[in-house]
Amino acid sequence: LMSVFLFKGCFFCTPVLKMYSWLKDYLGTIQFNPKEELEEIPNHSAFFILSPDNRFREFCYKLVCSKTFQIITYSTVFLSSILLTLELPITEGISESLCLVQDTLVYIDLLFICYFLVEMILKMTALGVFLHRGSYFRGFFNTIDFIVTITSLIPLIVYFVNLNRGETTRQECLSYSYNSRLVPVALSSLRVIRVLRPFRVFRISGLYGVVTGLLSSLKSIGSIFLIDLLVLTIFAVMGTTIFRGRFFFCTDPLMTTEEECRGSFFVYPSADLSCPKVEKRVWVQNGLNFDNVGSSLLTLFAMLTAEGWQNVMYNGINSVRLQDNVPQGPSLNNSPVSFLYFIIYMLIMTFVLVNLFVGFVIVTFQEVGVKAFRETKLDRNQRNCLYYALTARPYLHYSPKFNIHQKLLELVTHRFTKMIIFIALLLNVVVLAMQREGNSREWIKVIYWINFVFTVFFAMETTLKIIAFTPAYYFRHGWNTFECLVTLASLLEIIIQQSLQPPDFEYTHIASAYRVLRLLHFIPQVRLILWTVLKSLEIFPWVGVLLVVVIFSYAVVGMQVFGTIRLASIDEVDQTEITVYNNFGNFPQALLVMIRVATGENWPDVMLSCREGRPCNNGTTVGSGSCGSDFTYFFFPSFFFISAILILNLFVAIIIDNFDYLVRDRSILGAHQLGAFVNLWSLYDSQAKGTLPPNDVMNLLRRCNPPVGWGKLCPHTLAYKKMMKLNMPLLEGRVTFNATMFALVRTALKIHCEGCVNCVRVCNQDLKKKLEKLFPAIPHKKLEEVLPDSMAHTVRQEYAALLIQQHWRNYTLRRKKTIQRFQGSQRRRLKAGLRRLPELGPDLRERKISDFDFLSPLHQRRPSGASSIGTTSVTLESPFLFPDPAASQRVLEHVEEEAALPETRGRGSVRQRVHLPETIPEVPEGASTEGVESGLIERRLRRPLSEVSLQSDLSFASAFSTPIAGSLASIPSVSRDGEEAGERGRERE
Repeated sequence: LMSVFLFKGCFFCTPVLKMYSWLKDYLGTIQFNPKEELEEIPNHSAFFILSPDNRFREFCYKLVCSKTFQIITYSTVFLSSILLTLELPITEGISESLCLVQDTLVYIDLLFICYFLVEMILKMTALGVFLHRGSYFRGFFNTIDFIVTITSLIPLIVYFVNLNRGETTRQECLSYSYNSRLVPVALSSLRVIRVLRPFRVFRISGLYGVVTGLLSSLKSIGSIFLIDLLVLTIFAVMGTTIFRGRFFFCTDPLMTTEEECRGSFFVYPSADLSCPKVEKRVWVQNGLNFDNVGSSLLTLFAMLTAEGWQNVMYNGINSVRLQDNVPQGPSLNNSPVSFLYFIIYMLIMTFVLVNLFVGFVIVTFQEVGVKAFRETKLDRNQRNCLYYALTARPYLHYSPKFNIHQKLLELVTHRFTKMIIFIALLLNVVVLAMQREGNSREWIKVIYWINFVFTVFFAMETTLKIIAFTPAYYFRHGWNTFECLVTLASLLEIIIQQSLQPPDFEYTHIASAYRVLRLLHFIPQVRLILWTVLKSLEIFPWVGVLLVVVIFSYAVVGMQVFGTIRLASIDEVDQTEITVYNNFGNFPQALLVMIRVATGENWPDVMLSCREGRPCNNGTTVGSGSCGSDFTYFFFPSFFFISAILILNLFVAIIIDNFDYLVRDRSILGAHQLGAFVNLWSLYDSQAKGTLPPNDVMNLLRRCNPPVGWGKLCPHTLAYKKMMKLNMPLLEGRVTFNATMFALVRTALKIHCEGCVNCVRVCNQDLKKKLEKLFPAIPHKKLEEVLPDSMAHTVRQEYAALLIQQHWRNYTLRRKKTIQRFQGSQRRRLKAGLRRLPELGPDLRERKISDFDFLSPLHQRRPSGASSIGTTSVTLESPFLFPDPAASQRVLEHVEEEAALPETRGRGSVRQRVHLPETIPEVPEGASTEGVESGLIERRLRRPLSEVSLQSDLSFASAFSTPIAGSLASIPSVSRDGEEAGERGRERE
């Protein structure tokens, strides 16, 4: 055959390869995202005649894209889904009005199908059929719509054809979906596909995100699923090997083999020995058995859900090995070692692998949510904080106008008052918990009057709060409204109890029990947890809608497949789970059954009660007389896996994801901490205008503790720099509430806040685009408020100027203090020099400094012939010496001793405070030198000789005339006592 195929390759292979290439291209271009279905009109013709710019085609495209058309479509889907719940599978006991409703449903369904056909044709006209990209059949949801519409239309056509032939009886009170005489069974099976109509709501973005996240998480946990399936298969093979053919039993417990299980036996249903009932012995097999690998897999799956596993284990312990390949009945504790198989399986599968699978579902679902926002480069905490900053609003802060309101406000908000209310709530809860069955009449009255006292007390509290806050402000807060409603309901209960004659003290205290919830308001940690749960409810609706759609669809399918099973009588309750309270006879009952299965309550028995061979109800048209279906082996396990293991655990994943702040560093700002900023803002903006001066915002943030604010220890200079980083836009010299909180979140979490001015502008534009994609419901005006395109005047400019002014003030202050300190030092040195005058000789005390005014301009330009003094040595230009060399030596030694003394008051050494001028003017010839102060010479020579050479000092001395040198020669002649007194004076100074 292969050779023939290769020989005929030119005839067979080319079409096959072309078909394979086209199918590969088709499957690769299927659009699973409903947002991509109607993005634009494809650049291809529709039906080979309508071009892309055809007016009729453009009209069809605009029509199907309009919101009105989509609302009508979703409304039609909702009504058609409700129509499925009104169909009844049985006619026993229904009234004439219900029978008329069943006859009318077919025409209503026909109307809905016609609408879906029109919608399908309009979309095909707008998008094309299937030959090009973006066509109708290249959309996954469009293909599902086509299948549902066609499969709903075929049975309807057959129904009307058979109805026109006159093939009808009185039993046509049944809906056409359940009438086997008008619709063949082969075609009636197509009615199950109609349950896919509710799945059209998956086009909604929120629900689509949850579904895609769930499916993506299943892709990533394929390895864990494979491990679970592998372990399950291993235990299934082991169970088949060990327990094959050992799960049979006789309805008569005394019979142990199939040969003995014949005839009849007595049964006493009501445990009344006087009313025996004769039943036939039947050799039956347990529904959960290990006869083959398929049955073993089903049994083990039922066991891993922890439902009925102990019954399976006891059946295995009591099972008897086959004898000559003949099944044997159970015997008590015949194989006690078998319990190891079941215990090991439960430990490995239920306690480890199933929980591992659920954990991976939760983790991967969270990771998929992170991947969806990976393009924005914003984590969950950043998104939550930004959304809170954009949607939060300031609230009014109540400020009493009258003195009585002020006094009452101080009373009801006092810490002592709150403590009394908290204790009263605890005592009230304790009193209400003392109620029990069998209390005496007196004790019931005591509880009633105690509760009466508490009710009056809380009524007084509510009244005082309403007066103190005024009704307009009191009922502005939801918690106050809840407290008022609970108080009014408690008073109403008391009025009803007292209005009864005689008063009924045993009347329930339902409203008073709700006071327990008031305790949540007094515990901050509990309030935080409650706030987190409420934030989780924002995502819960979509997961809840997904769960409702799944339960609804399975309930409709169960009603159509298992709705004709006969209900068990009173004596048969122990044999089946299809009873008056648990059946698929109508939609409400089917819904309750599916909710029961979702919670895992004895679902294996419900599954076994719906298998093939069950008796049918009298009000059905099934010709075989046998109802039920082996479809039950897929129906119930798949529903339990989807609802209980997958969807219900999504609620756990969402709650865990919202409690991430419990394991996050507390120094990182979170959305749950921004409420402190809103509360402090209300103190500065009591009228809730939403604007404040920048200075008030800075004081507000200094009052708020980190990570929200900066703390009261933050200095003003650092606060100025932080305000510059916030960079909020200024509107008439004020900043807005949302812009301030947005800037605070942005800087605290470092969201696009780096670079120069131009970089900031680019970051603002990028961030605005990301926020428009993340939060499409946020108005564009709000985004312009927090991220304006042109930031002409911002807080950064204001506080940059203030920071420059403050630095200038600090600089001028430091400079002023330095000058004052320097002037004080010079003044002290001058006074010290004057006190040393007695030591220098009585001649200098009589001299006048005015005689040497020519020496004052020391920093003027040096005249010709002056000597230059540097830091180390000076060249002697005019070698004038003292007349007496010995006197000159004594003067220099004295100067050296003075220079060697340490600086007083710890202001460094003499070397640090001696400053010699660069030039020394020469003394003109013939100038008078009388009255020269010794301090002038000391200021020039107060240096150690290690720095200034002897030649330079002598050149300085030679600048004076001979009379000065002669007077200086007498300086060392001062007595020793005078020198010691001078030294003590200098030490004191």
